[in-house]
Formats: sequence, C-alpha cells, structure tokens
Amino acid sequence: MRLIVKLLIFTLAIGSLQSCVSKKKYDELLAAKEATDQALAETQANLKALEEEKAALEAEFNATKDELNGKISALESSVSSMESQMGQLQEKLNMTESELKALKEEINGIFGAYADSGLKLEESDGNLYVVTDESLNYASGSTRLSKDEKSALAELANTLKDNPKLQLMVVGHTDDQQMIEGAAYRDNWDLSVARANAVVRYLIKNGASPEQLTIAGRGESMPVGDNETAEGREKNRRSVIQPNPSLGGLMKQ
Repeated sequence: MRLIVKLLIFTLAIGSLQSCVSKKKYDELLAAKEATDQALAETQANLKALEEEKAALEAEFNATKDELNGKISALESSVSSMESQMGQLQEKLNMTESELKALKEEINGIFGAYADSGLKLEESDGNLYVVTDESLNYASGSTRLSKDEKSALAELANTLKDNPKLQLMVVGHTDDQQMIEGAAYRDNWDLSVARANAVVRYLIKNGASPEQLTIAGRGESMPVGDNETAEGREKNRRSVIQPNPSLGGLMKQ
C-alpha cells in the first residue's frame, strides 16, 4: 500500500514538472511570436514609408523634368528670337555701313571738284571735317579771323554757292582759361558759339546761304592740345567745319 502511495506521489510530481516545462516553453514561443509580429509590423511600416517616399520622389522628378523641358523649350525659342534679332541688327549695320560709304563718296565727289581751292575732307575720331588751307585759330578770348583765314573761308563760300544743297556745321572751341571780370563773354561756352558764329557770318557775307549753315559751341570740352602749354592752348582755340548729315542727309532733298 505504501508503495502504491509513493508511486502515485512520484507520478504526480513528474506530471507537475512536465506541466511547468511546457508552460515556460509556451511563454518563450509566445514572446518570440510577439517579437516577430512587431518586427513584421515595423518592416511593413518601413516598406510603406519607402513606397510613399519613392512615389514622392517620382512625382518631384516628373515635375522637375516637365519644368526643365519647359525651360529648354523657352530657351530654344529665345535663342531663335535672338538669332532673328541679330540677323536684323546685322542688316541694319550693313545698311549703316552702306549709308556711310555713300555719304563719304558724296562728300568726296563734291569737294574733289574743288581740290585746287585748298579745301579738302579729313576723317578724325570717326568724324568728317572740311579742312581749309588755313586753320581757324584765335587769340585768347577773341573771335577775330586773320586775313588768310578769311581768304580760305571765301573759297569755302564759293563752294557753298556752287552747291546750294550742301549742308555744313561750324563748331567753335576754346582752351580752358576762364574769363576775366569784364570780358565780352560770360564763359567759354559763349565764346565758342561766338567763334562759330563769326565764321558763319563771314561765309554768308561772301555768298553762302544761311540755310546751308548751322553753328554749335563746345566750349573747352573737346581739347586737341595740352591746356598746360601755350602751344596746346593755341590749338584748342579753334573752329572746325563739318558736313551736317544730322539735318536729314548731307544734301537736302
């Protein structure tokens, strides 16, 4: 009887031990499953986030691509427009060169016939000048023309009379010396205009038409000599004569 009781107790002890081992294992498996489920959920969440990021990047790429294509198209259109404008500009430049050439030929044709008169045409700094045998220079503060200067201007007046459509502009200049108190002119601007005016009046006196002539004064603003020297200042006290295409062409129509 005692033996049976001991066997029964042993059997219950073994069963209890087996039950305890199985529950522990179960808890471990359950914990592992929960960890696996959590990892899977995190992986799925990361995958979804990556897919959303990929979709956003694709959308951004497509938008950028469309924007760049639009800019390229606009740039191509702009380049085409610029090429057209450059072509038009080149045509205008060609026309300008042609007009300048025609103007020079016209002037040379006019003055070429009067080579013996002492008149000639010179080009300097992009401007054309009618040059007489005598330079039109002055004493300081003066507008008085010398005998030789008047003789040269008389020849020019004859040229103007023979070519009534010829247009000229007389431009007066000064050195940089300032007017003294009581001088006849307020400043060098007045003096430069007065010098040009004296030349024009002498040309008109000798038969040139007032309609052929225009006057301008530059004051001391365009020196050709060094105002620090007497010789330079003498060069700057001058009047020059230019063809006047600004009046609608060298020759009136």
